[in-house]
Amino acid sequence: MADATDPWVQRLREGATPPTWPVHLAALALVVASAALIVAELGSTAFVAEAARSSRVGSIVLLEVVAVVAGFGMWISTWWSGRRDRRVLARVRASGHRPAFFLPVLTKGIRTGEDLPRPRPEVWTIDAAGLHGWTADRESPVTEVPWARVRRIGLATNDSRGARVAYGLWLDLDQGNPLVLRPRTSLCRPFGAGPGALATLRSVVSALRRDAGARVPDADA
Repeated sequence: MADATDPWVQRLREGATPPTWPVHLAALALVVASAALIVAELGSTAFVAEAARSSRVGSIVLLEVVAVVAGFGMWISTWWSGRRDRRVLARVRASGHRPAFFLPVLTKGIRTGEDLPRPRPEVWTIDAAGLHGWTADRESPVTEVPWARVRRIGLATNDSRGARVAYGLWLDLDQGNPLVLRPRTSLCRPFGAGPGALATLRSVVSALRRDAGARVPDADA
């Protein structure tokens, strides 16, 4: 588990956005390198002849095409996340709200029953009152969950190769279904948090709940 004082956690406390150019640069490098390989290979008569004889060679080209598509996808999703999250941050600051923590999330759940009604929050802010879900198009939160409704905070898990692997934060609410959030590790980035980061975020959110004076079960401590 990462430490709750790690730089990425501190950025979420401050609502700071890391630079996106390293991701864009990596995506561009992936696209250029993969495309260059494809062009070089298809320009080689020996390679084309070998591809006609062996399906394994064709599979190599297919993987390179997938890498090009993945690079474009990474670039576009990072640009879109950055644009959307900055608009959300502007909404939060314009409202005068001063959160203790910002929790960017993926809007799509692993299971259909975990999806929130539209519009789905893209960033949650956390303060002494509870959790507030924001979107880029609304001037106020679209969803609010006061601490009084949260009975327990855990990890949402699913089966992966015979093991239970965490994919989100699981909030047991006093009314209705549990709230499952799939955090991202950073504002302006589209990547979901892994099991280690999720364990850290669970500890951080539980600590914020304790600081707010909410009654916390032993399992959350």
